Amino acid sequence: MIIKSICVENYMCYYGMNNFEFASGLNVILGENGEGKTKFFEALVWLFRGHDHSLEIVVSAKKLAEVEVGDDFPVSVSLVVEQYGEVRYLKRSFIARKEEGGDCSVDNHSFEGIEENRSGERSKVDADRLLQQVFPSEIRKYSMFKGESELNIFDNEDALVNLINLFAEAKHYDKYATSGASLTQAADKAVAEASKKSTENKKKYDRLEHEIAHLKREKGRQETLLETAQEDLGKLEANLQKAEKFVNNAEALEIINEKIENIKKEIRDEYGVIRENYTTYLFDENWLLCHYEPIFIEFEKKVTALNKKRRELQSEFDKEKGRQEGEKNAALKLLGDEKLPLPNDIPNKNIMQELIADEHCKVCNRPAPKGSEAYNYMVERLQAYLDSQVPKEKEQEEALYENDYTSELVNMLNLHNNKLTDIRNIGNEITELFEFNSARKSKVQELQSHLEEAHEERIKILGSSTKGEEKLGNVLKNYNGWQSDKVRSRKTIVAYESELDRIAKELEEKGKEKDRIDLESANSFLVKTRAIIRDIEKIFKDTKEEKFNLFISHLEEQSNSFFEEINKGAFTGKIRFTKRKLSENRVKIDVDLYEGERRFYEPNQSLLTSMYISILFAISELAKQSREEAYPLIFDAPTSSFGETKTKEFLNIISNSENQIILLLKDFLSTDATSDTIKIDNEFNKVQRSKAFWVRLKRPFDPNDLTTINTEVITV
Repeated sequence: MIIKSICVENYMCYYGMNNFEFASGLNVILGENGEGKTKFFEALVWLFRGHDHSLEIVVSAKKLAEVEVGDDFPVSVSLVVEQYGEVRYLKRSFIARKEEGGDCSVDNHSFEGIEENRSGERSKVDADRLLQQVFPSEIRKYSMFKGESELNIFDNEDALVNLINLFAEAKHYDKYATSGASLTQAADKAVAEASKKSTENKKKYDRLEHEIAHLKREKGRQETLLETAQEDLGKLEANLQKAEKFVNNAEALEIINEKIENIKKEIRDEYGVIRENYTTYLFDENWLLCHYEPIFIEFEKKVTALNKKRRELQSEFDKEKGRQEGEKNAALKLLGDEKLPLPNDIPNKNIMQELIADEHCKVCNRPAPKGSEAYNYMVERLQAYLDSQVPKEKEQEEALYENDYTSELVNMLNLHNNKLTDIRNIGNEITELFEFNSARKSKVQELQSHLEEAHEERIKILGSSTKGEEKLGNVLKNYNGWQSDKVRSRKTIVAYESELDRIAKELEEKGKEKDRIDLESANSFLVKTRAIIRDIEKIFKDTKEEKFNLFISHLEEQSNSFFEEINKGAFTGKIRFTKRKLSENRVKIDVDLYEGERRFYEPNQSLLTSMYISILFAISELAKQSREEAYPLIFDAPTSSFGETKTKEFLNIISNSENQIILLLKDFLSTDATSDTIKIDNEFNKVQRSKAFWVRLKRPFDPNDLTTINTEVITV
């Protein structure tokens, strides 16, 4: 789409009809501040968007002053564009009427659209639809900019999303990724319901889901902490870089900074291999037994002597027991010829009680009065019987030792004896580790000494700055503190990243544990179906991610190409697009300038402006490639920080662009010393352009009276 012309009628300082006929290349509109340049840009904005506020404020004061009370006149901004070989017209207008007291009323606000085909026939169409067709609102976000402050589009987090939706192939995979996620969720739910039919599995599932939810919340918290820590580190690095701006010898500072970073890396590497978890080694590696052998030898002597004494005592006991058994057996043999006594239960209890009661022995039929020898014998026989009926404890075989602890000690001795070789080697291990750690610490001390020397050298370089003493002193006072904070901040970031890795692994394990329950319990068809759906979702996600990364890489490459061209022969550095994941569904792109691998935190405004413009040119190029159509770029005072020389070089470079560019500038104008009039500098003749205009207030005018203000348009 090419803008052929823009007409501004009775709009603010543009009195009457004012026409701009544009070319397809670079169009430059020159104008001093306050003479109509920015009002032209605002007229375009009104044409495209309309106004939320009252229309009376945009009416030309000069025109309103000239007409009689009750007279009316048009206020309008119109646009003629060419698209695909056909002409389109857009016009926003209203009627202004002069009221009593010089007030103004408005009526008949309209937005008109006209299409003209190749044969010249014209037809009215819906203006909003036509505007969206020729110059879509999503494209205008990256095509119209007022001042330098609006150029950094990535200040707005949604800008990247809009770009992706406009130009990146990744957008085509959004619906598939969303559908894939929905199908995966449904498949997971179906499998889970099947697995939860078992009461035992339901308990396991509920526990796992609770743990997974907890881990995800913790992951979100850690991501927030990491983002904050990264922002803090960026601020610290920015402060340090500001401090280094006070250095005269930038090259020397760069060398010493690199040296310091290398030394710090060596120190980190040395610390990384030092192993000083001695408390763990004392127990887990048995270091506690280092001096155990003398104790073991004493233990061995005592156990051996004890075992020998035990065997001697046991032998004597066994011999005595054998002797006693022999004597008992011999006594029984001697009694073998005597008459054996009757058993205790003969005669039985009842008969014995009867004989005693009658005091008469009915066995021999003789009296046995109480107190006689016979009576007493019968009583003793009865008592002997009764005693025999009382249960007696089982007699245990007499033993010398109730427990065999000596054998346990002997077994323990043999076990420790087998480990003695390993224990003897502990001393060597301890010596080697202490020597290793000592060597590393000595190396660290040496490196720390080198680091202090390097820091002193850097302070000398900083101290040689020609900046004001007070300002430099304030910087140096904070410099070392920032360095310490920077080290701590990096350690904090590493800790957060490590914790996020741990959580990710734990989430993965929990997911696998759920899958194992499914494999054991759920229908195999459901499980296989879910596996296929998961693979499909992963393909969509990975493809979307790949296309997204490819788009960002292409945008970065294109931006750097324009950036180098704009700053040819001068320092540029490289534009770098860094993707930062804020959460599961939020991604932010940080756009920064890098000097090698070091982020350039404080580039001057001129460099920043050229960087932003380069990105916008790259976006314009992407629009042309993806939509097969070019759109104009319209800038109001984007290069105010450049200076006239760089502006001239910049214009000469972009004049070769295939895009239509409309640039409003205040450069190349100066006041003639003799006539006190504004003129265009001869330097502007060296600027390559397709078309140029000069907008200025028609002289004479009263700066305190708006009715004398009239901007005229002069084609240069």
